[in-house]
Parts: sequence; structure tokens; C-alpha cells
Amino acid sequence: MISKVLFLTAVGISSLHSAQSQSTPSICDNSTLLIDSRRVLTAAQECTTVAGDIVIQYASDYPATMEFPNLESVDGSFLSINFDEDIRVTRLSAPKLTKVWADVYISRWVNLTTINMPVLTSINRVRLNHLPSLTSANFLSTLETIENNYEVTNTSLKEIKNDKIPFAVFVEIFDNKELEKLELTALTNASYNIALRRNKPGVEVSLPALKEVFFFEFQRISSLEIPELERAIGHFLVNDSTVETLEAPKLRDVGIWYDPSSSITNNRGLLIQNSGNLKSLSFPVLEAVQLDLLVRNNSELEDISFPMLKRVTGNVGLEGTFESVRFPELDRVGGVFSLGNDEAGFNCADLQGFKNNGTIRGAFSCPQYQELPARSGSKADSKKEIDDWLNWSSSGTSLESFRSMNAFVFAIFASMAIWLV
Repeated sequence: MISKVLFLTAVGISSLHSAQSQSTPSICDNSTLLIDSRRVLTAAQECTTVAGDIVIQYASDYPATMEFPNLESVDGSFLSINFDEDIRVTRLSAPKLTKVWADVYISRWVNLTTINMPVLTSINRVRLNHLPSLTSANFLSTLETIENNYEVTNTSLKEIKNDKIPFAVFVEIFDNKELEKLELTALTNASYNIALRRNKPGVEVSLPALKEVFFFEFQRISSLEIPELERAIGHFLVNDSTVETLEAPKLRDVGIWYDPSSSITNNRGLLIQNSGNLKSLSFPVLEAVQLDLLVRNNSELEDISFPMLKRVTGNVGLEGTFESVRFPELDRVGGVFSLGNDEAGFNCADLQGFKNNGTIRGAFSCPQYQELPARSGSKADSKKEIDDWLNWSSSGTSLESFRSMNAFVFAIFASMAIWLV
């Protein structure tokens, strides 16, 4: 009889505990799972799915490794954005995490050396910034889909590689003092930009599948592989680099701007400058540059040839020690043409012919370089320049081909006013 009573009592206690467990909301169901102590971290480590955001804040009692051993999915973002003090954790690990529906945004975690998320394949965007001790972030390679940004800023990563992501909006790689290589071998389209700035000098860049990008900006690179690139819708810039050869074998258009009612851009044209090791420049099928074509301060570059280039809606500025400069198909230059050449005996006669026959709308200078005119950047001035170009180009034979290019308007706009975030 006593044993029966004990059994029933145990069953009752178990049922009560079960009912209480079911009625108590789990920390995993919070719209924001705020981790600000070791106690909360311990509770969060039981989660397999988090219904909202994970937000990690400073606490003095964290272990050296912050691990989420059971976490598989986050329905919001995985965030650690700002610490008032230097968190002591050096390793962040989620070995089973496969999907984050919003952002992975880790910032200002100065002691963090490792982010271990080896099976993470899908996120909205990644932002890693001000992580000066970070040397490993394996999920950058495992990602298969990303809806928006791929941003890595101020880390100690030596390589950034991914062979799965086909699309991103932003790819921004800035201020990485140890970076030696960037390889995004599956990326075919970046709808806003791909930009490298202020990284360790001599970064090797490989983008073998890239076909279209809006803004294309590279600084401090030693090599660039873009065999499939066909269009840079905004601009194409290479600056302050040690690259010896620059080839874009399929690039046809630089600077095709949309109608201003759809987009405001910060286009600059095609600029290659301040790259003292550059010996060879190859754009064999480039036909049009909307805004300026500028090649300056590349001391080893002796020959410039754009064999298919027909139109430059803005200015042409070339400066260096050139033995030859060739534009066999050039039909329209909407602004000035300025060539500064230190090579003794360089003959400007062929280029002067473009001015004489009306190909060049603005002033012509050779062999002394004249600085290109500055633009105000205002919409009114930009519209006037577009209208002037259209009126002037309509007097020549190139108008029909000009108008046929995908119904785009060649425009020059002010500083970027919309962010795709």
C-alpha cells in the first residue's frame, strides 16, 4: 500500500513538473535572446532553434570559448555589435548552425580569434568588422546563399575564399592588415559593388565567374582575374596597386547608368592609376565608357590600346611615358582629351586628328597634360551634361548605336543617396 502511494506521488510530481515545463516559455522562444552573463549563456546553450535574435553583450564571467553546441537555426540575427569593455572570449563556436535568417553581425570584439560555424550555409548578410585578432572564420567559405552583404573589415584574416555564393549586393573587403588572397569563384553578379580598400598591399584577387557588377573598385592588389566580366554598370577603378597585367577580355561597357528616377549613383568611369608595376593593359572588346576614361601615374606602362572603344561620354585623361597610344575606332569624346607624355619625340598628330574631325567635343591637349575639368555633381548640371551630350552626339553617325544600348540613359549623378540595405 505504501509503495502504491509512493508511486502515485511520484507520478503526480512528474506530471506537475511536466505541466510547469510546458507552461514556462523557453529562453529560446524570446524575440531577443540577450546573452549578458554566463548564467544566460548556459541556458541558451540548450537551444536548437532561436525564434528571434541572439544578441551577445559584455560579461566578465564568460569562458574563453563561447559555444552553442546544439544551435541549428536562428530565425532572426546573430549579433554582437558593441562592447563597452573588451570581452575575454577568444573563440565563438556554433558547430551545428546551418541557417541564420537575418544577419551575422560581429563587431568590436577585439580579443576574438576564431569564429567556428563550419556548416553555416544560408544567411541574409554577413558583417565582420573591427575584429583585429580574428584569424579564422570558416563560415565565410561554407556559405551557399547570401541575400545582401558580404563585408569583412579590420580583421587579421589571411585568406577569404568561397566557391558557392553566386550573388551578393555588397562585397566590401576593407582594412584587413594580413589579407593576401580573395577568391570568390562562384560569384557571377554583385548588384551594388565589389570593393577592396586599404588592405595589406599585394592582395591576389580571383573572380573567375563574375559577369556583372555595379561599382568595381580595387586598391592595393597584385593580381586580378576577371575573365568573364562583361559590364561594370557604375564604374571600374584600379588604384594604388602592384598589378603587372590588367586584363578584362570580355568587358564591353563601363558606366551604363539607369534612369535617375530609379537610381542615383556615384559613377566615375574607367580609372586606372597610381600602379607603378603595371606593364600591360588589355580591354580588347571595350566599346563604351560613360563618364571619364583616366589612365595616369602608371610609370611602367608604355603602350595604351583600346581597339574597339567608340564612345567616351566624359573626358579622356592619359598621363605617363607612352611609346604608343591607339584608339582605332574612337568616334565620340563628350568632354576634353588630355594626354601628358614624357616620352621624347611622341607624335600627337594622330590624336590631333580626332579633334580636327570633330570626334572630340571639348579641348585637346598633347603632349602637355591639362587637368580635367571638375564637375559640380549637382543634378541640374548632370542633366545639362546629358542633354548636351545627346544633342551633340545626334549630329554624328553614332547616335543610333548610342540609343540602342538597352534603353539606358547615360547619366552623371551626385553622391550616392540610397543604400541597398
